[in-house]
Amino acid sequence: MPQTIRLIPLLLLMLLLSACSFLPQPEPLNEGQTAAQLHLLPEPESDAERPLIAAWLPYFSVEALLAQEDEQRCTEAVRSYLLRLKDFGINAVFVHICAFGESCCPSDYYPQMPGVHGHDGMKIFSDICKETGIALHAWINPLRLQTVEYMDAQTGDARLCTWYRDPALRAEKLSLWEKRCYLNPASESTAEFLCGFLTELITRYHPSGIHIDDYFYPTTEPAFDAEAFAASDAENLAAWRTGNITALLQTLYQAVKAADPDTVFSVSPQGSLQYNADNLYADVSGWCRSGNCCDLIIPQLYFGYRHETCPFPKLLREWVSLPRAASVRIAVGLGIYKYGEEDERAGTGKDEWCTTDGLPAAQAADVLSEPALSGAVFYHADALLELPQTESEALKQAIHAIFPAE
Repeated sequence: MPQTIRLIPLLLLMLLLSACSFLPQPEPLNEGQTAAQLHLLPEPESDAERPLIAAWLPYFSVEALLAQEDEQRCTEAVRSYLLRLKDFGINAVFVHICAFGESCCPSDYYPQMPGVHGHDGMKIFSDICKETGIALHAWINPLRLQTVEYMDAQTGDARLCTWYRDPALRAEKLSLWEKRCYLNPASESTAEFLCGFLTELITRYHPSGIHIDDYFYPTTEPAFDAEAFAASDAENLAAWRTGNITALLQTLYQAVKAADPDTVFSVSPQGSLQYNADNLYADVSGWCRSGNCCDLIIPQLYFGYRHETCPFPKLLREWVSLPRAASVRIAVGLGIYKYGEEDERAGTGKDEWCTTDGLPAAQAADVLSEPALSGAVFYHADALLELPQTESEALKQAIHAIFPAE
């Protein structure tokens, strides 16, 4: 029989009240001490700063919603889907508009996904989000493109296609690893290309935010960029790669703010700060301290309470206590897609997601009741809507107990 956290209303309230027991309680302010020094966030000044109760819509969800050749049917599918999310208390969606070097909307920079049948997916999502009062964040993979075989078949005139078809431009601007292409992280043309695309998105569709995920360097192997590293005269490969990613984020942040100062620029790194630094060359701690790389960090804390090496409470404490500039906010990504599945990487805690009832609600309560955080983002929206009814109701109650339904 499953181990059970009984989430009847009375016990749910007890859970919410005790949620912070997993974490250190906020320290009282000493004389002369400011809230910013304790990482406490000011009251939101705009809609973009309100606490996030959000969900990621991955590319496969986007393609499924836009799969009908009739645009009106696609529009109705998106509307129905977003209204179901709103019923959960979701107030923002991170829509995966560019996952593999193809966009779900017309673009001068990327070819369009064939699966969306020429529909302007960004316009459809933008219109319905405005109609439903849900904030839209446009989510892209910053560097990952398609396989060589797939790109060989591209015939469009988007800038990425013209680069690929020209051998000299391809060698300069793109990198290849394990038969997949990537925008070259060391090339200035990469930042220019991405800035152009983000500016295009902001000026055409005016989303609430621009979001990039953790697909930075695809490998730690020196062979990936040996030629570019040798030409750089840098001495340390890891430091050079880290500098490339930080410079890219700074440039993207500046481009977003130049296009619209109110647009939120966010990034979702891995849950482990050490893994980000050692494997992805992502200096997340530095981004948070600097205040000039992003507005919002959303670490992917896709771990259970009993994970053997990365237990959820430990990681959450690390992120809550991470020093950061006053302009940088932190929300937490929650991996509800794991519900009902065995987590092979969790060691002795591998069965937790399929033996512990109420786990999504408990994690949401921990995050949403923490004053130093700006909310929760669920990965992914399909998994959220497919939770069993008891889990779904418990999670809704956990959300609405802290942020009542409108």
